[in-house]
Amino acid sequence: MLVAILGFGMLALVSVRHAARADLLNTIDTDIAGLVDGMVQGGPTEVERRIADRTSFLPTMNAAPYYRLTDFRGHRLAGNMAVGPSIDPTRSNTTEVTIGSDIILARATLLRGGLTLIVGRSLGPIYRVERQLGWTLAAAASVVTALSLAIGLIVARRLMARISAMNSAFASFGEGIRAPRLRAPAHGDEIDALAGQVDLHLDRIERLLVAQRDITDNIAHELRTPLAHLDTRLLAALDHNRDEQVARTLDAARADIRSVVSLFDALLDIAMADPPGTEASRATIDLSELAADIGELYAASAEEAGLAFTTRIAPAVTMRGEAMQMTRLIANLLDNAFKYVPAGSRVLLSVAAGPVIVVEDNGLGIPEADRETVFERFRRSAILGEGHGLGLALVRVIAARHGLAARVEDAAPGARFVIAPGVRP
Repeated sequence: MLVAILGFGMLALVSVRHAARADLLNTIDTDIAGLVDGMVQGGPTEVERRIADRTSFLPTMNAAPYYRLTDFRGHRLAGNMAVGPSIDPTRSNTTEVTIGSDIILARATLLRGGLTLIVGRSLGPIYRVERQLGWTLAAAASVVTALSLAIGLIVARRLMARISAMNSAFASFGEGIRAPRLRAPAHGDEIDALAGQVDLHLDRIERLLVAQRDITDNIAHELRTPLAHLDTRLLAALDHNRDEQVARTLDAARADIRSVVSLFDALLDIAMADPPGTEASRATIDLSELAADIGELYAASAEEAGLAFTTRIAPAVTMRGEAMQMTRLIANLLDNAFKYVPAGSRVLLSVAAGPVIVVEDNGLGIPEADRETVFERFRRSAILGEGHGLGLALVRVIAARHGLAARVEDAAPGARFVIAPGVRP
């Protein structure tokens, strides 16, 4: 009985700690949002002013605040933290750090211009609450109801953990990640039977998806060769033809063949970029150098098309992945922009730490109703006109393999395609 009561007490302390830390982290996130808003409204000067306001007084009951704002060289611009903890601001990581006699929970984030903002709160009040709660629970150890509550909590947590494993498997599978199977030690109950059915159906769906990819790949491979031969025969017929009407018909037929071959090429590219159960290789690539090379290649095409093409590439932006696929991703975004914006338009390619890749134009833009579907296979916005709807689908596949997410925004006017870190690692 005593062991059960003590177990309940420990679980309660853990729950309180987690809840309190979650609330403290929410406070930190809210504070960061306010300072980011200050950055938008008034730049670094406004952020420094707001930090000074926050550090001008110390709260008596709540967790003491800590701030540190540094430039891209690491020089402190504002805040009451003389030495900053080692936190990666590009991932908005959170860590605990000791400052003097105080332990704080801190989060770092990256602002524009290379500024790093660290916001923290003291964990002292949480620790005091934990000690008080511990004494309270110890005093109530003889209460009989504590035993039944502990048993109920343990059973509920185990049940939720097993159900959560199934939910996680479905969520991972829905995001294109190979879902872990639920082959845990059997309990012999209905949940085990359900877990077995989940494993069975996930395996079956995965086999069907692999078969679908194989069929698409094989069809594309098998049909490209005869289509190429047919195009060669049509070209030979054109060489021997003297009838202008027949020549126009043959040219139209060759254009249709090239369109179909282009479709097969795009399907093969997607199949190669999205093999089941694989992830991008872990080679470090210099994204800044790669984007600069692509920008130089597209500069001449932009001039011929009458477009004002510019680049804004931050130096030394690196990532882990496949250089060839990232080249294809950026090239597809630029091809899409060059193809659908009218002459005289502006196109911008930018790369920033994160990594964040942006291709922006001031053309017709993408209607809001199409922004969620424009990256789907064989789907394109009506405003874009002709095409197979596979170029942006390949962009999303490559981005997902590199832990990035693709989205399109309103550039007012025009469209802004953004590739930035997503939910996948």
